Amino acid sequence: MRAFEAAVLAACALGAVEACSKESTAPSQTELVGTWQVVKCEYVSTQGLGTVNLIAGGGSGTLVLTADDTLRLTVTPASGAAVHFTGTYQVEGIDLMRVTPAGVTWYWAFDMSLSGGTLTLSNGSGQYDFNGDGQPEAATWNLAMTK
Repeated sequence: MRAFEAAVLAACALGAVEACSKESTAPSQTELVGTWQVVKCEYVSTQGLGTVNLIAGGGSGTLVLTADDTLRLTVTPASGAAVHFTGTYQVEGIDLMRVTPAGVTWYWAFDMSLSGGTLTLSNGSGQYDFNGDGQPEAATWNLAMTK
């Protein structure tokens, strides 16, 4: 059993060294700025009530990121009115984006990745009315966009 544990530790150590040796950088402002097409706007219930993707089934959306760190998000579900919000964004470190809606002091913190022309914002803390009772329930908010 000790040989197995030693092998697992060695594999983990090699993985950690490899991960640290790869340079990781945040997306540049040039890469982020522009108009993105929302291909996923998903709410996952934190209470086990399900998952809703507002883009699936014919919905649409755009995210506009500007050079002066402002943003505009518009999402139109297939069976509903468009939802718009504006605010600011800030990249922190190499993989976090803070999004602050206009007129408030709080913000959403998203895990961020940019790969192959897809910008992914995930694990944001959100709310969605999963059961249709008029009261939104806690959810994880995930977005994916392409240019």
